[in-house]
Amino acid sequence: RRVLFRSEVNIMPQKDITQFETILNKFYDRIEKDEDFFDYYNVNLTEAVEIAAKRSINYLCEALDELSCLSNIDVDFSDYDENLQVINTRLHPKEIRLIVELMFLIYMKRDETLLHAMEINFTPSDLNVFSPANERTSYRNFIAQLEHDIEIKIDDYKNRDRKTNALKQTIDYSSYNG
Repeated sequence: RRVLFRSEVNIMPQKDITQFETILNKFYDRIEKDEDFFDYYNVNLTEAVEIAAKRSINYLCEALDELSCLSNIDVDFSDYDENLQVINTRLHPKEIRLIVELMFLIYMKRDETLLHAMEINFTPSDLNVFSPANERTSYRNFIAQLEHDIEIKIDDYKNRDRKTNALKQTIDYSSYNG
C-alpha cells in the first residue's frame, strides 16, 4: 500500500489544519545528508522511498504523542489523523521546528539501541577490536546533547505564547522593594 501525500490527491487546503507533508518535508531537509535513511537492501528506489515515508510518519506520530503528554501548552498535539495525514490545528513554524527536532532525536535514538545490542553480543575484547569505546561514547554524548537541546526548546515553547512569542508569565521586580 502506497502512502499518498496531500499534493498527490489534489485536495484544497484548509486553514485550520497542518498537513503531515509540511512537517515531513522539513524532516527530510533535516536528514538530507543521511544516506542510510533511504538506503535499504534488496529494494528498488520506489520501495525505498515508501519505506522511508512510513518510517517518517511513525516518527511524526511518536513526536506528536510525546508532545501531547506535556502540560501547560496551548496546542492539542494528540488531535491528529494518521489516515488523513493531518494535524487538526494550524501549527506555527516554531512548532513545526520543534516537532522536526523531536523526530530527529527519535530517529537518532534508534541507533543507540543497536549500540546496546552490539555490547551484549560481543565480548569486551571484541568491542575493543571492532568498535572503539570512543565512538560509542561520542554517539551517546551526541544523543544526550540532542535530548538536552530538545528539553530547552520544549521549556521555552511551554513558557511562551504560541502566537506572539511573548513570555506567558513575567516577574514584576518592582514589587520586591528590599
